[in-house]
Amino acid sequence: MLLLSLVLAPIAAAAIAVFAHGKDADQQAGDSATRLGLVISLAIAVLSVPLVLGRGAPLDVAWFALPGTEAVIHLSLGSDGISAWLVQLVTWLTPFAILGGRGVAGGRMREYLAAVFVCEAMMIGALLARDLVLFYVCFEAMLLPVLVLLALFGGPERRQAALWFVLMTMLGSVPMLVGIWVIAAKLGTTGLAPAIEALRSGHLPASTTDWLFWSFALAFAVKVPLVPLHAWQARTYSELPGGVAVLVAGAMAKLGVYGFLQFVLPLFPEQSAAHAQLFIVLGVIGAVGGAVVALAQDDAKRLLAYSSLSHLGLVVAGIFTFQQAALAGAAVQMVAHGLSAAALFLLVGAIEERTRSPYLDDHGAFASRAPLFSVLFVISALAAAGLPGTANFAGEFLLLLGAWQYAPWVAAVAGLSVILGAAYLLILVQKWCYGSAPEGRAEVSDLTAREAWAVVPLLAASIWLGFQPGVISRYAGPSAEAMAAPARSAAAAVKPGPTPAAVPTVAPATAQVGN
Repeated sequence: MLLLSLVLAPIAAAAIAVFAHGKDADQQAGDSATRLGLVISLAIAVLSVPLVLGRGAPLDVAWFALPGTEAVIHLSLGSDGISAWLVQLVTWLTPFAILGGRGVAGGRMREYLAAVFVCEAMMIGALLARDLVLFYVCFEAMLLPVLVLLALFGGPERRQAALWFVLMTMLGSVPMLVGIWVIAAKLGTTGLAPAIEALRSGHLPASTTDWLFWSFALAFAVKVPLVPLHAWQARTYSELPGGVAVLVAGAMAKLGVYGFLQFVLPLFPEQSAAHAQLFIVLGVIGAVGGAVVALAQDDAKRLLAYSSLSHLGLVVAGIFTFQQAALAGAAVQMVAHGLSAAALFLLVGAIEERTRSPYLDDHGAFASRAPLFSVLFVISALAAAGLPGTANFAGEFLLLLGAWQYAPWVAAVAGLSVILGAAYLLILVQKWCYGSAPEGRAEVSDLTAREAWAVVPLLAASIWLGFQPGVISRYAGPSAEAMAAPARSAAAAVKPGPTPAAVPTVAPATAQVGN
């Protein structure tokens, strides 16, 4: 019941947030709603901790028959090392999204909380779903509350951003919906484990399986996003308030990477192996190209958007090398990037709330005018740049090590993104913290206690995981290896050569955690 409780608890929290404080929109009611939402979100986060301790019995209950097929949709939930840690990321980022959203939400804090909790519920549902239809419903439903938050609290160009967000992220998943229907009609199941077994047994023609592979890969490539399907990202991130960006950049983007690991590699190992080099090239282009474009930005939020494109491009490239080190690094880096990106978006959002401007040239001299902001901003930037002793360093090191084991040229080119990442983040720090303040610019107040407490725990977690990355890699790494093992075996069969130590070829849907 733990897994089901994790999905239902945020939905109940959304209902409580809506009805608990009537229709009052004054400051006191907003603060009261914030405290209530914070307490509930922390309780949900604590409830999720047993997942990484190996607890949480799988749930599988027949739900309803899919019309026109022999398939029965199951309320099937399960957890493994990857999903357990990503659930931690979602649940622990939610309180900081609430803290970061208080300033922008104003008298509409109830609406803000309800949308945040529904988004959290759908992300958790997608991470725990072991039925293709259930996964699809949660995977798409998590976009709707973000659209609401963007429409209510977004920047001046939010309508255009919302249009791109809807068109690309939702329409990009339509082929996957058709693919799920084909699997249900042809194989008579929508369960992940039975579908994996049936597809590996050759129950469908190769041409059909190839098309199914692309239908799933396209949906997840848009969500990451992966070049060239990234046009929506910078527009959306630049219009999102800082608190909402915590969930979108810090957690939601990881669902695309998770989809490749949990669904694409196990369901379509031969196709994944055949097209691995394409995804490695696209990932490297995203990693280096995103960093180059970030260097040219004059908007801090767009800079961070392209930074996310760069970091997650490196993760996708590492996954498709099928190397043990890179797969462990992908698990560490997804969590690490979520923490550092959340901290940076919260800090940039705090400045934008005060000045209505996220532009680099509009600010300066924060080191003397806002010392607390400057200290946290410098630490956040260094964490995002992969300073040794932070979680990002551990993740990037493992990813590049795996890339080197696959092909040294991949590591050499992808490594440029790390160097460029340090460059654009240090430029941002230099301009805002140590550059001269523009003439006529009003004084900017330092962070409040609420804003500081929304950032400090994220940085503390990044530093702790930087010294203890094995907390993630020892648990999530083997799950990632099991997911990639069939594709790695298929790649080795096509192109014999040195491969890392063998790992059990266990279908991820059946390798559940604990009982």
